[in-house]
Amino acid sequence: MRKWLLLAAALTCAPGCLVVSVNPAYDSESIGFDPALAGNWQDADDKASMTIEAGEWKSYRVHYVHPIETGDLTGYLTAIDDTRYLDLMPARGEDRGSFVVPVHAVVRVRLDGDTLELTPLSYDWFFDRLHARLDVPGLTVALDQKENALIVSPSARLRDWLRRQPAGGRMFGASAVFSRTR
Repeated sequence: MRKWLLLAAALTCAPGCLVVSVNPAYDSESIGFDPALAGNWQDADDKASMTIEAGEWKSYRVHYVHPIETGDLTGYLTAIDDTRYLDLMPARGEDRGSFVVPVHAVVRVRLDGDTLELTPLSYDWFFDRLHARLDVPGLTVALDQKENALIVSPSARLRDWLRRQPAGGRMFGASAVFSRTR
């Protein structure tokens, strides 16, 4: 599990810790698929690359290469009002054992032609709130043993919380911007 968490951290430009959810940000009614996401992507600033391919049942297979980690994820696209999110989790079909829980990293997606912007939830914002003993209104969140912010709310509550967040709010971290490569 740690390998995929490092991969997700690199993917979402987190400073070393993550905001993850036990439950997905999608539900059966909101899951979508955009073939325009498929392709090869390069983030020159982070020296990272990503290949996104169509997967099984409206999923994406994401292969990620970053200077500190390489690996594979499964992604599901979901829309909440006019905003799209990619829910990333360990690659499906791999047996990780009984004691490993596949968590979800949620990134906001903006696709404009050959530019793909991925914006994660801000670890710093969640961490600061939790350490100040402040609630995250609408969510149940705790720090796990590795101090990842762990959202344990059901999918419907997570989707409702995301719906209420302003696009430029501090609960979102720095974006990673990828360019399509041919």
